[in-house]
Amino acid sequence: MNIMIVDDEAFIRLNFKTFIDWHEHGYVLVGEAANGREALEKIELLSPDVVFLDIRMPVMDGLEVLRQLRETKPACKVIILSSHNEFEYAREALRLGACDYIHKPNLTQLAVFEALERVRATMNEQRAKEKERITPIQQSMERSRGDLKTIFLRDLVIGVVRHDWEIAEKTKLYDLKLRQPNVCCMIMSINHYERVRERYKKGMEHLLGFSILNILQEVLQRYDELELFQMSSKELVLIKSYSTVRSMNDILEQRWGLIRKIEKTLRQFLNIQVSFLVSGLHGCLLDVPKAYHEAQESAELLFYEEQGNVMVYEPARMREGHDRAWLAKLEQQIRKALEEKNAQAAIQAVHELFGVIKEQRSLDRHAVMELCVNLHCLIQSYMPANSAEEDYSQIQRIMGAERLAELYAMLLEELDELQESFSPAEMSTNYKIKRVIEYIHEHYDHDLTLNELAHYVGLNNSYLSRIFKEQTGSMLIPYINRYRVKKSLDYLRDGKLKTYEIAEKVGFNSIDNYYISFKKMYGLPPNEYRKTCMGK
Repeated sequence: MNIMIVDDEAFIRLNFKTFIDWHEHGYVLVGEAANGREALEKIELLSPDVVFLDIRMPVMDGLEVLRQLRETKPACKVIILSSHNEFEYAREALRLGACDYIHKPNLTQLAVFEALERVRATMNEQRAKEKERITPIQQSMERSRGDLKTIFLRDLVIGVVRHDWEIAEKTKLYDLKLRQPNVCCMIMSINHYERVRERYKKGMEHLLGFSILNILQEVLQRYDELELFQMSSKELVLIKSYSTVRSMNDILEQRWGLIRKIEKTLRQFLNIQVSFLVSGLHGCLLDVPKAYHEAQESAELLFYEEQGNVMVYEPARMREGHDRAWLAKLEQQIRKALEEKNAQAAIQAVHELFGVIKEQRSLDRHAVMELCVNLHCLIQSYMPANSAEEDYSQIQRIMGAERLAELYAMLLEELDELQESFSPAEMSTNYKIKRVIEYIHEHYDHDLTLNELAHYVGLNNSYLSRIFKEQTGSMLIPYINRYRVKKSLDYLRDGKLKTYEIAEKVGFNSIDNYYISFKKMYGLPPNEYRKTCMGK
């Protein structure tokens, strides 16, 4: 199957070319274009089977491309790439003949392959129709009623269904439980999906979604006005209405009980955790696409949260326009620190950068991931050569991160590795400071004091403090605590020791000091970091 990419963002086009091994999965990337006019010319020349098409582009937008393709290349399948604020455009694109869409902040290898597999299935079905000339009644008999119901529900949430009579007809045909008003949509996303998928043998990963769906359908039978279906391998969608409930407090109480029931069931039977992205309430079933879009938007809010797995859509909290001057300034500080081979200054700048990102919450996940990929490439340019496979793997980890805290931890880990790769001469030009650093690295698990270190190198306390700050960019005691925190990561990964035992192992004389130092460095307390970023 021949693939073409159309997007005015060079990063998106580059990401498509590099983060997927197209040939290995039976696809050929035949071309790319940066605007609609160029796209039409290349589609005519290259005849791709599938086009990934951005909506908002200069010269000619994606909607106009779709209008012209409908006349000139009706067999060409189009998958729309939409941003968070382009919902109405995406609906119009589907009306014009696009067969699917991907929300740009969710642009991952998995999302691309799943969209392509849906297109492949559609194309195979169309070929079968042409070959066998079977009647619509015969086609319906070949599919199970449940599959047809799932297809309808999926069409409903993405906006293909546009009329009340369609909903009424399918409600009767498939015995749908949904009513109106007070309709909401909930996306359930499997946490740490790649790690969970590794529990299954290659080729058997589909059993995960099958198991989740079967268990939940059994458990949720007693709930009225509810429909559940699988949207993708890592996402299930639940549509719930509360047509007979008049009190908002009762609705909230019932919704919370439903979430906790699902959470407990999946943990008990499959040992998996899920995140819940919940829309607001809507008046009718035709508003389900809006509800689904709100649930998707809630993922942007959950991305910034350190704890918790439930996020309810709140319009007031959604981001607005932002000034990126601060971003460029902090990026420049990181670049300057790396040029000077001052890893500690780079770590401090990254800490400030993520602090501002978290405080302002003005960047969507896609923008934060793009920033982190750029910083990763910058850090790697100062590292001893890594294999292309290792670099690709790290970029995949970045693009698959579910929380801001995970991205922060990844970059700190890279900077720690970079710091260790610098020679002693690069770490400091002052021999006595080098001796202090070496002493700290050897005796970090002891009760180190400024007086002890000053005596070790024959300096007075105040002078050692001053030149240590000048040479490393850090005060002495905070440097010791950061090194202890870094060494504690190995014990956290191992999972054999309790937190207070780890604190003692790495030299903290108080578990409170360990918690404060760890959270200051990684943004989370040790136990939460182990659970969120290490999956323990």
